[in-house]
Amino acid sequence: MNLSSIVSVFLSILAAACIYLFFLNRVLIQLRDARHKSWLIRVGGLVSLGISAALGYLAVGTPWLLLPIAVLLITALGELQRWLIRRRCRGAAPVEVENIGVSWRKPNTTTDFALARYAVSVPAWRGPAWRIAHVSDLHLNSHLPLAYYEKVMRRVADAQPDLIFFTGDFVTDPQYVNLLPGVLALARGRLGTFGVLGNHDYWADPAAVAATVSATGVTLLRDATVRVPVGEGRHILIAGCESPWSSSTPPPIARPAPGELALMLTHTPDNVYRLSRLGYAAIFAGHYHGGQIRIPRLGSLVVPSKYGRRFDHGHFVVNNTHLFVTAGVGSAEPPLRLWCQPDVFIVDVEGQHG
Repeated sequence: MNLSSIVSVFLSILAAACIYLFFLNRVLIQLRDARHKSWLIRVGGLVSLGISAALGYLAVGTPWLLLPIAVLLITALGELQRWLIRRRCRGAAPVEVENIGVSWRKPNTTTDFALARYAVSVPAWRGPAWRIAHVSDLHLNSHLPLAYYEKVMRRVADAQPDLIFFTGDFVTDPQYVNLLPGVLALARGRLGTFGVLGNHDYWADPAAVAATVSATGVTLLRDATVRVPVGEGRHILIAGCESPWSSSTPPPIARPAPGELALMLTHTPDNVYRLSRLGYAAIFAGHYHGGQIRIPRLGSLVVPSKYGRRFDHGHFVVNNTHLFVTAGVGSAEPPLRLWCQPDVFIVDVEGQHG
């Protein structure tokens, strides 16, 4: 194989990889979990690799070589757009991070738990300052030791949060629902603990997950709202949105009253544009696992989102609404994290009198 053939095959494979990742993020990875799903993803990747290599070899010296070049240019423009949007929406970095650090020499970060603390000022808030612990994607299963989950929840308790938010995917498989009480009971919010279900909870057994989680003292906001007193005669509105996995016709989400501080829990950040128009000060979400497998300096590749990796992890501001997307605690398929630390967010909120 001469140099021209090598270049042609390489460009074709690279273009096919871009197309496959686009399709994987927006379609395949979001399919309901089943035995055939992982095989479909793996086989699809290998088939696209083989076909693209063959087409690249046949395209040597022909105008067809312009096709993969065009795909790569379109991909580059898409990445530029994503970078510009992400830069415009980027919120403040955490003010403190415990146990942060990823290196090429230690790719397996499956239980290398980090804790990131953010400080948010809400000028319209006239009440006292308070603290939120944001936990997501426990994915309780047999792949991770129970001691790991207990360690995480004890660290959450040590942070002395006023509110704890769980944003879904408590389990991956219904057989592990019975492990939830022992883990969730290790941390309680002073003013309450609230949560929503995620896609894996719906795919496992939503009734069993909801009943077990509720029995531990977590208030599930399943497309519902609640007002919580926070002291000094003031309260905040907390809402939950389980779309798109909940009812096909969920009740309309309540809008906060003028001057009322409102917070939203939802599993997927894909809801951010719709929810941010309702007047909520902050939205808390998970679902993406930070990509679960990240390439140092390049970032995530596979993110189950129609927006790709635009909001894969961290703090963003969309339509004046804060969006917090945690990488989560556990892992699903595959049952490991590479160069992607699990984490919990601690968010300190203060207002004008903070």
